[in-house]
Amino acid sequence: CGRPSLSRGHLKICAKNVKVILSSSLLCKLLPGWVRYGIIDGSYKIQEVIMIFSIRDLSFEFGSVLLEGWFALAARAGCALLILLAAWLVRRWLSKKGIPALLARKWHFNGTPILLRSFAVPIQRMCTAVGVYLAAASLPWAIPGIAKLLLVCFRLVMTLLVCEGLYAASDLADLLLASCSPEIRSNKTLCSLLDTAYKVLVIVLCVAALAQEVGFPIGSIVAGAGLVGLTISLAAQESASNLFSGIVILLDKPFSVGDWITVGDVEGEVIDINFRSTRIRSLDKTINVVTNSKICSSTVQNAALRTMRPYKFNLGVTYGTTRPKLEQLMKDLQTMLDASPYTNKGTNIVQLANFGDSSINILVSAYLLTNAYAEFLQMQNDLNLNIMDIMQADGVDFAFPSTSVYIEKN
Repeated sequence: CGRPSLSRGHLKICAKNVKVILSSSLLCKLLPGWVRYGIIDGSYKIQEVIMIFSIRDLSFEFGSVLLEGWFALAARAGCALLILLAAWLVRRWLSKKGIPALLARKWHFNGTPILLRSFAVPIQRMCTAVGVYLAAASLPWAIPGIAKLLLVCFRLVMTLLVCEGLYAASDLADLLLASCSPEIRSNKTLCSLLDTAYKVLVIVLCVAALAQEVGFPIGSIVAGAGLVGLTISLAAQESASNLFSGIVILLDKPFSVGDWITVGDVEGEVIDINFRSTRIRSLDKTINVVTNSKICSSTVQNAALRTMRPYKFNLGVTYGTTRPKLEQLMKDLQTMLDASPYTNKGTNIVQLANFGDSSINILVSAYLLTNAYAEFLQMQNDLNLNIMDIMQADGVDFAFPSTSVYIEKN
């Protein structure tokens, strides 16, 4: 009767139509040679349909108009192009008018402008991603599971774009210090710590969200990470102690870079504060690295926080000095200290303190109006020279340790 032909789901054999059900009538019509048939029980029956590619549900309906075949494919392709065009127009409008208009507004929440600036680019990319996904989903795909794959890829891209916007909004961490003092807000080390902690948190959440999308068991991963973190924390207790001590130092701010401090037997200028240790430069330019945990457990003397420095010592004069000379010397020293611009008036003391082994000791005490160590040394130098001039003018000699030897004659 001739070769069978397939048309609209019917197999025509010997001028008779036999209705069959195939996965795709279109491809069988285009490639009828792929249909194997034979005579079974005296009638034609399809034995096998060999297909390596098929297009399913190839139809397009708009209102009362139903298109099939190539017309439906062309209609779907046209819709995909329209979706891409709409996505491009929305993105262009957002970049030119939408986002600039939102940034120009005044917002009650200080974090809103930060979020708008950080999401300006990701939102535009989201529009493109939505357009590409909708356009791709509107096309007839023959590969099984392609629709699910497109959805998974779309969700992964959207998750990455959201995380990109949050990552760029690291200035939100600075809002945590909004209620703190200006000194804390201007602390670059603390701001850097908050910025780094915020970005690490966003990265961790992004990785967890992506793993959840692709089907990884997040619960098991979190439990394993907890055990690993516990092991690391036990093995690095000292490092953790230094880290938290560094945070306490940055928040409590007992000293700052440039301050002159004394910690235990270490004295010098603070040149650096990090999360593990503090670097102190002593007078001989030696760099001392002191761990933050040791600083927190020690008494810290911060000379930079005091407004004055003490100038105090015992002035020893010889026992040969008469009382009138002692009284005149103490009067002149008191007058010199009171007239000096270096001293705090009302705190100057010049008094006879005690009698030493080889000297009469006069207490000289004053507070110098500076907290800078270099200025204090210069002031102390000038005052000491003035004391020498007064001693010479009053005819009083400095005492020094001496021993008198008496020889008895028989």
